[in-house]
Amino acid sequence: MILRWIILFAIPALIMVMPVPEGLTQEAWNIFAVYAAAIIGLILRPAGEAVVMLSVIAFGSFIVPVSKLLSGYGNGTVWLVFTAFLITQAFADTGLGRRVAYLMIDKFGSSSLGLVYGQMLTDLILSPATPSNTARSGGIVYPIFRNVASALGSEPDSHPRRIGAYITICGYAASLSTSAVFLTACAPNALTVSFAADILKTNITWMDWFIGLAVPSLLVCAVVPWLIYKVYPPELKELPDHKRIAAEGLEELGPMQNKEKLLVIFFVLAILGWATSSITKIDGTAVALLFFACCAIFKLISWKNVLSNNGAWNTLIWYGAIIGISGILSKAKFFTWLADMVAESMNLAGVNVIAVFAILLIVSILVRYVFASMGAYVGAFIPVLFTLGLVAEVPPMPLALLIGASSAYGCLLTHYGGAVGPILFGTGYVPQKTWWKIGAVVVAFNFVVYMTVGIAYWKVLGLM
Repeated sequence: MILRWIILFAIPALIMVMPVPEGLTQEAWNIFAVYAAAIIGLILRPAGEAVVMLSVIAFGSFIVPVSKLLSGYGNGTVWLVFTAFLITQAFADTGLGRRVAYLMIDKFGSSSLGLVYGQMLTDLILSPATPSNTARSGGIVYPIFRNVASALGSEPDSHPRRIGAYITICGYAASLSTSAVFLTACAPNALTVSFAADILKTNITWMDWFIGLAVPSLLVCAVVPWLIYKVYPPELKELPDHKRIAAEGLEELGPMQNKEKLLVIFFVLAILGWATSSITKIDGTAVALLFFACCAIFKLISWKNVLSNNGAWNTLIWYGAIIGISGILSKAKFFTWLADMVAESMNLAGVNVIAVFAILLIVSILVRYVFASMGAYVGAFIPVLFTLGLVAEVPPMPLALLIGASSAYGCLLTHYGGAVGPILFGTGYVPQKTWWKIGAVVVAFNFVVYMTVGIAYWKVLGLM
């Protein structure tokens, strides 16, 4: 453990004494040293994530103003993630979560695989209307299926592998798989389309995106639950008496209570708020906070239970820290510099089209270990990948679709690559090492699908 702490601070110290690379300021280099410590800390985990991040901020404050290091706690996404935990709490406190869980067990519960396909289908149905996959998966879908795990006797500290761990890791994969299906399923997709228009001179409509990615992305959605089932199987595989379990559970809960009915109303209003945010211009975080406020005012959730929600507070601390450090690093133009370095070191002119696609896709995936935000990655790195593809004269539409899809599933490599990750990882069902391993397997599968089925499909469509 001591060795891990030494490594955590030794590498940033080494960075500090190295000459500042050309094109970067001393401030940017100092911030990068702090960011490196944060990423190394999340990987090595010499202590819990929150302790690691607070330690990094404490030591980092000697070289970077502490107000900048703490800026992440003013980020709306951080509070959306935090509020998603409290939404789950409201479902648990009122009993509505268990009621919905038993209904899900009744409909899909003949097997654990069936339950997870129900989870994937729910996420997919909601995805066209919820541009925040954090709100969709972390605030709507996962709280329901988290209660399914509890109803089947699987908790983070008691029999997590029974079914809860499987539901959780599949929930993360489902969120990022469905995010590639529709243009409106994930907010950064719109930024990708904007870059495609500006750099590749290719206009992509909502229907262009859906038709162009329908076959490979839906294939991924169909196979991923089974794939994870094979590499990380739940202990509970079959539920032959699922109808009885559901009936007994619903009988025990009795008639629907007023608190449950109120929560349903607030929940539906929240979904409408998230679904229409592009029209109403009401931020998704504001909707989530209002949802929580209503729950608290009408006593659907107690403040005492909020304070005891360790997962929520732990995630708020570490995710706010990494987002803050990532944000000031982005403002210091570090990611722009990194993108320029990659562009200068790669000359793909004259290279075979398929090879160019493979190289750009691999690069787009590997750099995700550095980015603590999908939005930061899209904003800083996709323009570089599009420019490299433009120089190599590859077909623009397939390039945009290929890189656009990887923006979502690339998040699976880590638990911090996208905002929904900290919500699900924060429940404590799946160890970090396991999370990263399964993420790598699913990302590798996506790579194969898009490089084979995707390219063949685009040839059929006449895009190549």
